Amino acid sequence: MDFRTHEVWIPTQVEEFFAASPNGPLLEVGPVSRNHDSPVSASLRNAIDRVPSAAISDTLDDEHFLGFHGNENQEEQERIARESIVVGELERRIQHRRRSLLLSQYTIARPPPYDDPALADLPITEDLLVPMSEFDIEEGVLLRNGRAFVVLPPTPSQNSSYWITGALASSGCREAASIRLDPLIRGDAETFPRMAYRMLWWGPPLRWDDVVSIEDEKFGRWAPGLMSSAGEFTDFAWVPRRDEQHPFLEEVPKREELGSAGSRYFHVIFSRTSKSVIHLDGAIRIYSEREWDSRGGAHVHRAGKVGVRIKVFRIDDVIEPSLVSSLGATFFVWNYDVSDFFGAQIPLPLLGNSIELCQ
Repeated sequence: MDFRTHEVWIPTQVEEFFAASPNGPLLEVGPVSRNHDSPVSASLRNAIDRVPSAAISDTLDDEHFLGFHGNENQEEQERIARESIVVGELERRIQHRRRSLLLSQYTIARPPPYDDPALADLPITEDLLVPMSEFDIEEGVLLRNGRAFVVLPPTPSQNSSYWITGALASSGCREAASIRLDPLIRGDAETFPRMAYRMLWWGPPLRWDDVVSIEDEKFGRWAPGLMSSAGEFTDFAWVPRRDEQHPFLEEVPKREELGSAGSRYFHVIFSRTSKSVIHLDGAIRIYSEREWDSRGGAHVHRAGKVGVRIKVFRIDDVIEPSLVSSLGATFFVWNYDVSDFFGAQIPLPLLGNSIELCQ
C-alpha cells in the first residue's frame, strides 16, 4: 500500500523515538500507543487519531489488507488501518533521515554513530567501517563500553541487518570483518531490546570447482517473484579476471522507492590458484533518478561506479569459499532468487522470472 498521496501528520518527537528503535515501527507502534508510560504514547495516539479518512478508506479497500484482516469487525479493521498508515509514514521518514545522514557522512570527521563516547577510541576506515572484533555480540546487537549499536540495515526494514550480523559472527569471520554501524540506532546496553528471529538462511555451499572452470562471462537478471523483496530486478554475474573469478550480485530498488531505499550490492573475489576467497563485501548503492535510469540499461558488472556506494561490511582476508553462501543469502534476506542462487531450497512459486538482457 502506498499512501504518499495522503498527508500523514507525525510529531517530531515520535519520529525521533522510532528512528532510534531497533525493532522499528512495524513491531512497536501498536504496543507503544497503548503503553501510557511511554514518553511518546500520547503524541503517537494523537497521530493515529489524525490519520486522514481518505487514507483509511483506501486501506480498507486494499486487497492485501483484506487478505490479512478481512475477518475482523469494522472497528478493529479501522484501528489496524490507522496504525498501519502511521507505520508506513514513519518507515518512509526514517529511511529519508538515514539516507540523508549516509550521503553527508564524508563531510564530518566522525559521523553518527561514531561521535558516541563509547566509540571514541575506535579507529574508522575511509569507508567508515570498524572492526567487528571490537564488539561483544548478543542477538544481532553490538555492545561496547556500556552502549549498544547495530550494523547498517541493507534494506528499509530496521531489522534486516540481524541475519548478516549473525552470519558474520558465527562463521568465524568476526576477526576479519569490518562493519558499518547504523547512524540512527543506538542506546544503553542494559535497556537496549534484543530480538531473536528464526529463518533458514543458508544452503549448500557453491560448487567452486565448477566456478574455477568458467572462462567466459555469465550473467542474468531476475524480476522479483511472489513475496520476494520488492525491488525492480536483481542482477548476477560471474566474471573471470586473470587468475580470479568475480561473482557480483545487485538488487536494484524500484524508481519510486529511491528516496528511501538503496540497492543491495555484493562482490566476491575468488582466487583460482589458491582456491580460496580473498575478498568479500556487501554494500548499499544510493541512486539518483538519473543514475537509476542509466543503471537499468546495463548489467551489474558493466554499470561502472554509478551511484553512491556505502559499504555495509568487508572482509579482506582469506576465508573458506563455503562461507559465501550463508553470507550472501543473509545479506540478501527476503530475496528468494538470491537464496535459490546460493543453494537454498526455495518453492518455485516464490521465484521470479528471468529477463532477457542485450548487454
